[in-house]
Amino acid sequence: MVDGASSVRLFAAVNFDETVRRAVTTTTAAIAERLVAAGGARVSWVRPWNLHVTVRFLGDVEVGVMRRLRTSWVRPWLAGMFDLKLAVPGTFPPSGTPRVMWVGVCDRSSGFDPLTLELDERLRTAGVGENQVRFVPHVTVGRVRRAAACGRMIREALEAVKVKAVRWRATDVILYESRVTPSGPSYVPQAVGTWRAGITS
Repeated sequence: MVDGASSVRLFAAVNFDETVRRAVTTTTAAIAERLVAAGGARVSWVRPWNLHVTVRFLGDVEVGVMRRLRTSWVRPWLAGMFDLKLAVPGTFPPSGTPRVMWVGVCDRSSGFDPLTLELDERLRTAGVGENQVRFVPHVTVGRVRRAAACGRMIREALEAVKVKAVRWRATDVILYESRVTPSGPSYVPQAVGTWRAGITS
């Protein structure tokens, strides 16, 4: 948090290990290579150390609300650990002019369902407004800066890339603060919520 700031930009995310990070980075490089070969598209690629599975984007939140969230976040969670794996890439929006490119995340056990319900309740209690965006598990890998004539090129590149279906176990949810720096965005952990040991079936 910047000294004197009245609000901070927050999001909730699930992290992964280096094996998953390398797989996503390899996929991103393959997408970028295909786009260059096809004539290029102006894309801002996410740096490897900033990759994560976004669960909720909270936007600008008052500092007092963030402090309440941090207190709530470290209390025991009812949600259990669950398994995930990387899946096919896609875009937001799924049709028309793409703005975001991502690598999908497969949640066969529906472990995100109880997590997002519990998370939303904690957010409401702390004073964060209702989330109206349908949750799609994904790892953002690039933001398209100029795509008016590149939509088809981008989607063809994504369809041609094979994603290594690496699996991992999700064990916690992290409250991050997003800070703007001269070298790009920096994500600073504000609190870690650890789930119970039982695996969601």
